[in-house]
Order: sequence, then C-alpha cells, then structure tokens
Amino acid sequence: MRRGGASALALIGLVFLLTALFLTDIQAAPPAQAPEATPSVAGGRVLWAENCLPCHGPTGRGDGPTAQSIPNPVGNLIDPEVYRNRTPAEHFDVIKNGRIEKLMPPWGNRFDDAQIWDLVAYTWSLHTNPETLATGATLYGEQCASCHGLEGVPLEQASASISFADLAVMTQRSLADLQAGYTASQAHTNLSLSDDELWLALDQVRALGYRLPRRDGVLNGQIINATANQAQGDLPVTLYAFENEASVITYTTQADSQGNYTFANLATDPATLYVIESYFDEVSYLTSPQSFAPDSSQTTVDLSVYETTTNAEAVQLTRLNQLVSPQPDGLQVLQIFVLSNNGDKTYIGQNGQTFAFTLPAAATNVEFQNDFGNRFRRTDDGYTTSEPIVPGPEGLVIAASYELPAEGDSLTVELPIPAAIETINLLLEAQSETVSLTSPQLQFLEFRDLQNSRFAAYSGGAFTQGDSLSLTFSGLDSLEALAAMPPGAVAAPPSMLDQDLLRWLVLGLGSLAIVLTVGMYATRRPPQAAGVPQMDSAARQQKLLLLLARLDDAFAAGEIDEPLYRQARAGYKIELVGLMRRGGD
Repeated sequence: MRRGGASALALIGLVFLLTALFLTDIQAAPPAQAPEATPSVAGGRVLWAENCLPCHGPTGRGDGPTAQSIPNPVGNLIDPEVYRNRTPAEHFDVIKNGRIEKLMPPWGNRFDDAQIWDLVAYTWSLHTNPETLATGATLYGEQCASCHGLEGVPLEQASASISFADLAVMTQRSLADLQAGYTASQAHTNLSLSDDELWLALDQVRALGYRLPRRDGVLNGQIINATANQAQGDLPVTLYAFENEASVITYTTQADSQGNYTFANLATDPATLYVIESYFDEVSYLTSPQSFAPDSSQTTVDLSVYETTTNAEAVQLTRLNQLVSPQPDGLQVLQIFVLSNNGDKTYIGQNGQTFAFTLPAAATNVEFQNDFGNRFRRTDDGYTTSEPIVPGPEGLVIAASYELPAEGDSLTVELPIPAAIETINLLLEAQSETVSLTSPQLQFLEFRDLQNSRFAAYSGGAFTQGDSLSLTFSGLDSLEALAAMPPGAVAAPPSMLDQDLLRWLVLGLGSLAIVLTVGMYATRRPPQAAGVPQMDSAARQQKLLLLLARLDDAFAAGEIDEPLYRQARAGYKIELVGLMRRGGD
C-alpha cells in the first residue's frame, strides 16, 4: 500500500508540474510555419542537454534517467518509424504544444520558434553519425546532384519538381514522402540505389535544410615515453568522441615511428569531447577529455606512456576518504582509496597484486566503481587488485560502495587501515539533525550548508598499517520516516558547481571525490519495486559528461578559479576513463 500510495503521489506531483508548465497558455499554438532561417543542429544540442535529455536520453532512445518515473514509455526518436514518417512540422508541433496524454510538456512558453526549429534539427540528427552522413553525401553527389544540384536547387535543364533548399516545402515532407516520390518517378528508373542507400541519400537531402556542426577539425598528437623522455612510436591509437553526454564514434589509427598521430574530419563544436588512448607494455593510458577551442579547427593532444616496474618503493596511500549517507535501514558508504606513484614508471605489482585492502566485516552489497575486466578479487583477508598504478598523485583510485545494515538507534563500524596514511577524511550527509558521528580518532571540523544539503566534515590522523578506524553513528531511528516519503519529496542534491563544495571536496577528499559524490547522489533514489532497473553505468557516464561541460562553462564564465577547476576536471577524467573502457569490453 505504501509503495502504491507513493507512486500515486508522484504521479499527482508530475501532473501539477506539467500543468504549471503550460498554465499560461492552455490553447494549442498555431500550426508550424516554415523557419525563417536554417535551423542549427548545434543550437538544438544545447537545448536538448538542458531540457530533453532527462526523459529522452542522450541519444533519443527514451532511456533518460527520469524516464522510468513516467507511466507511459518515452518514445524512441531514432526508431525509423518515427524519424522517417514524421515531417519536421509535426516534430515542431509536438515540441511546441506538447502531448499531455503522454505527459510530454509543451515548450512553446519557454522557447521561441527559432529555438524549437533548432530542436527539430537536433532530434533528426540523433540517428546519424559523420560516417553515414558522408556516405549519404557521396551517394547524393553521384546519383542525384546532376538534376537536383549539390545544394538541392534543381538545375535549369532538370525535371526535378521541388527544391530541397525550400524550407517551406521540406518542413512539410517526411523522409517517407521523399522515398515514395523517388519510387514513383520515372526519372529515377536508371539510378542504382539500393533501399539502404536510398535512405542514406535522403538523409543528405534532409541535411541540406539544416546547419550541421563543422567537421573540418584536425587533432594532432605524439606519444611520449615519459620514463625515457623520448618519443614512443609504432603504437595503435584510439580516439573516443563524445557529443552531448554520449559516445558517438571511435576512430583508430597507428602512430608513426616517432609516435605522431593525426585524426581529421572531426567535429569542432566545443561541446564535443575527445579522449586519446593507447596501450604500452599492456597498460592502457588515456588523456584528459579535450575539445577544440571556439572558432578553431586545429588542436594538439599528446599522450604520455610509461615503462613498468615491480618495485613498489614509489607507491603510497595518500588519501583514504569516506562519504556516508544515512538511510532508513542503515548506512550507504562510498570509500575511496587514492594511491600515488612518485616514480617515473608504472607499478604493475607482484604476484598479480598491486594493492590489498579490507572493508568493514558487516559490509553488504559491495560494488566497485568501474569494475571492468574484474579489477578486484575477493580473498580470505579482503580484496586485491592488479590494476596498474601509473605515475602521478592519483596513480590509482579505488572507490568501493557498500551498505552497513543497522538495527536500532546506533551502529559501530571498525574500518581496517591497509597502509600508513597521514590523514583520513569523512563527509557525513546530515539528512537529519539527530544523526551524529563519534570517533576517538576523528575530529569534527564543521557543518556546511550547501544549497539543499548539509554535510558534517571530519578528519583525523596519523594511521599506520594494521590500525582500525572506529566510528559510531547514533540517531539512526530518526531516519525511519524517510522510508514513507514519496519520491518527489526527497531533497534535490547539491550542485557540484557550488564553489564552496568543490573546494572542500578537492582539498578535503581529493578531486575524485567530486565525481563519485555526484554519482552517489545521482544514482540514489527512493526504494522501488522489485524488477525496476536502477541507473546503469551509461547513465552515470551521461551525467559525468554533462557535469564536465558545465564545469567548463563555469570556468569560462569566471565562476571557478583555475587551480580548483584543473583539480576538479582531473577527477572527472578518472570516472570518464573507466566508463569508456567498461563500455568497450
């Protein structure tokens, strides 16, 4: 009964939200008129990321992070039955006036017509990629341009009936309409287009009416062996391209004998992120996400690789941090180990092990962030990993999430310390004023009220290998009321672009904690019925890339100082790298 009541309350809340969205104009807007200027796919991308992605997902499949909260399935916009059979004018009408029977809000009160046309252009582009568009352009040039013209304007001697450049005409025609016209025309009997080729050519026809992102970018770089301080040649190189929080395409090439590599015909939109990967001595190395500077078609991204060693002398545990969230049935914990490597070689361990650690004995539902390729192995004494530790302050980051069940008002936890460390930090999300933490080894630092959440910060040290951190949490009975709260009543998570929160996490917990805190809040939801899928790694990747873009925007606007920006961005990279590699397995 409680779950059903909560669902009903959530639905009622959603209806009120939708009502508020179009209360100022209940009547449907007039039918779509032709756009006054050529719609922009890039302009639509920005609006999509901020307003449409939560329900429709990054690629339009209807799998956004909030889609499962909507009673009716969200439509798949890249289904051929949708993008081929709807006219641009029909898409315009749905976006502007909404579809209240499917809980799709009208956006005509928020966007002007030009912005809605940009969204129409972007929704069409979701089923395309640079390779298919290039193929379609070639087919169109070979088979169609002799009559219809390269720009869609019929040549004088041709018998073509319409101009593909006429926006007033083309916004009223679907791709299926154009396909039917092609099939019925006697002028096409001598052409040799298969069904698949025809659809690709028609995509080029539609593209003639939209402004597509420039794809004249050239990315150059060199692989540098940072151990020997010299070029490292003849290695395979992979370029991952991300647009609007989703991986769109992967390119591969071979570095020459001097380690140089080049990728051409890339999108230069600053919203497109690129990451370079290469393997050296069976270890994967990646760059930070990079983008082209505004109005630039050239960029350089070098990749550093390292020789390997089995000597652990340069490796140490530099940070051990916890983020603890009280729940009605216990504690949700995110525990972060940060291992640094002060040498110039990647540590690959001994006997298949680079680091061993244990978790509290009562920990349940243990999961490791980005556990691709079985990075972690359970042993009689705890856990081990064979993941290489690369040179740098964050040579290896291990993030374990687990639950600590609690019965009664208090819970005492013993956390084993796997290696000597100067300081341990802990953030306790203060959902209730009555939840408190006491520890003989940690000192309370301060409370921080950051937007809609409150955090209690603790710190202590020094610790040696074999020590145990003792933590006692009290006041847990006060959280029982949370179990009865409807989904819509849960407070929104704090913005990770809050300057104070960013600074505290970077300085207190390390840059990776920013990423993992975001993921922890983003994936936390009220209890759901069995069988309802939780947010998967793809959804976490979407949120991470969106946060990267917003972080860059905040830095460009002068809202975040450069040292803090660089540290936070480095943390985002680690999570992004893991998600990319996991997705490629």
